[in-house]
Amino acid sequence: MKFFKTILVFLIMACALVACDDDDDKVMTQTPVTLRSQSIAEGASVLAGTTTQLTLSYNYHMAINDAVNVTVNGTNVTPVIDAADVKNVIIPLALNAGVDYTISVPEGAFYNNDNVTMTSEALTINFSTEAGLDKSTVATTLVNDNATPQAVNVYNFLLENYTAKTLSGVMANVANNNDFSDLVYSTTGKYPALTGYDFIHLSYSPNDWINYGDITPARTQWDNNGLVTYMWHWNTPTNEGDDISTYSANSDFDIEAALTEGTWQHDFIMNDIAKVAGYLKQLQDAGIPVIWRPLHEAAGNYDLYGSMEEGAWFWWGKKGTEYTKQLWQLLYDQLVNVYGLNNLIWVWTVQVPAERTDDYLDVAAAAYPGDDYVDIIGVDIYADNIDSKRIQFDFAAAVGDGKKMVTLSECGNVPNPENCFLSGEAWSWFMVWYNVDENGDLLLTVDDANYSLNTADYWNELMNSDYVITRDEMPSLK
Repeated sequence: MKFFKTILVFLIMACALVACDDDDDKVMTQTPVTLRSQSIAEGASVLAGTTTQLTLSYNYHMAINDAVNVTVNGTNVTPVIDAADVKNVIIPLALNAGVDYTISVPEGAFYNNDNVTMTSEALTINFSTEAGLDKSTVATTLVNDNATPQAVNVYNFLLENYTAKTLSGVMANVANNNDFSDLVYSTTGKYPALTGYDFIHLSYSPNDWINYGDITPARTQWDNNGLVTYMWHWNTPTNEGDDISTYSANSDFDIEAALTEGTWQHDFIMNDIAKVAGYLKQLQDAGIPVIWRPLHEAAGNYDLYGSMEEGAWFWWGKKGTEYTKQLWQLLYDQLVNVYGLNNLIWVWTVQVPAERTDDYLDVAAAAYPGDDYVDIIGVDIYADNIDSKRIQFDFAAAVGDGKKMVTLSECGNVPNPENCFLSGEAWSWFMVWYNVDENGDLLLTVDDANYSLNTADYWNELMNSDYVITRDEMPSLK
């Protein structure tokens, strides 16, 4: 019996010794804190507006040592642990375009949350941001050599502020009033610098509810030093003799036939052009220059989040780029050379694909009417965020080979102007589409992904931003 007790005691002691050895081995062999990856590589060049943080991924659940300062170009920043992955440390960044940066992470800035003695090694990352736009290549004159003095003044003003400030703008609801502009004023105490109107109801004008011959809204805007822009949702009949019904690409209205003399489609568009010319002539006679944006969104892909597979949205784009380009050139020739309209600043809208590729850039360039027909290139963006849009901006600038100003010709949520400029974007203006509720009454914002971020507070921030021009800040360009 004594023998068995001795054996039992020996076995217990042996197990204890093995357990101690195992613990020692765990301590001796535990992996140190190791950086597995970083979101900005040493020597990288990044976009300022789209790079808002550095993510450092470690091999343990990490914690922040508040006693150690992490710096970006010598300025302290406050790292945080990524709530979605506690092994990631996020260092927030507020970057400007065209700047060299150094992020310094001293030894011990972070540690293993389960073992305070296990700390991170020192880390230094040097990188740069891509430079902003150089406007020295942008055309200094309008394409129309006979442009009115007022049109020249407006263009010069836009060029002067290009890369420095953006003009605030809103679209008129029901095409020919200042109601949405008035709503912005009642909310913020400031009017937008630019108001947009639409010849969408051309076939009904003049009428008691829509009469483009009444230029009072545009005159009111211009007389108060605001700028005026017009676009044209061009409605056509599906077949000869039908009621004028749609601008959709689903219509059987044939752009190819419309560009062929002797067809009913050609007669129709020429009559419409003459009618539009008459209204634009009234504006010219009143000394009002017009930022003119016809044939918008021809390809149907208005922003980075669109799909090239959706096809054209409007009849002027349904047969491809060549016919749309021909129609643009015909419209330019008729309005400028036939009807003598010299008060127009011509804005062409490019469509930006889901991903920027050289192939699509070639397609967009093929659709471009040409330097002799375009003053400014616009991009329409409806996104569920207010992030800067450097990719879209660069794409549009590249289509014009840097020779044309670029503008945010339509938007829902307004990209934050300060972030845009810090990113190197230089949208000449932003143009917010009007909002209405289910009863057709105007709202400043709606509960919709495309507009909900344009809250009253954000509108106040926009209209008081140092980067945004409002109508009260506009000089007389008469």
